[in-house]
Amino acid sequence: MHPFLQTLHSYNRYLLLAALIFVLIRAYTGWLNRKPYEKLDNTASAALLGLTHLQLVLGLVMYAFTSQLTKSAFENFGMAMKDPNARYWAVEHITAMLIAVVLIQLGRTFSKKAANDTDKHKKSAIYTTIALLIIVGTLAQKGLLFGTNQG
Repeated sequence: MHPFLQTLHSYNRYLLLAALIFVLIRAYTGWLNRKPYEKLDNTASAALLGLTHLQLVLGLVMYAFTSQLTKSAFENFGMAMKDPNARYWAVEHITAMLIAVVLIQLGRTFSKKAANDTDKHKKSAIYTTIALLIIVGTLAQKGLLFGTNQG
């Protein structure tokens, strides 16, 4: 079961990153050029959020139930904190990604509640940019951005 979930989680990462970039292009273009917040912007934001939540669920299932790496890390957490690889998977990756998920959710929520189109784009751009930086930084740290190295 774990290899299947891991593969799905890995491929979804690329869809999520593509959606992030698309939403960011639309958000910055709309914000800087004062364009209307269109149906496509809303649809792209909803798709990004859906992919993000799918990634979260896949990751949490692996983290809590199927990953031998996290299972062994929790058996001796003190020792795992001394091992950079175990610490990355048991603490750093999940913490950073949870923060990114929250930021993407906040960007969507705040942009929907914004009073005007420029503010909708602005809020989407800011929160999504921060989330993207966290995701890219965390994945690049372990060579996971374009590789298939996984725990």
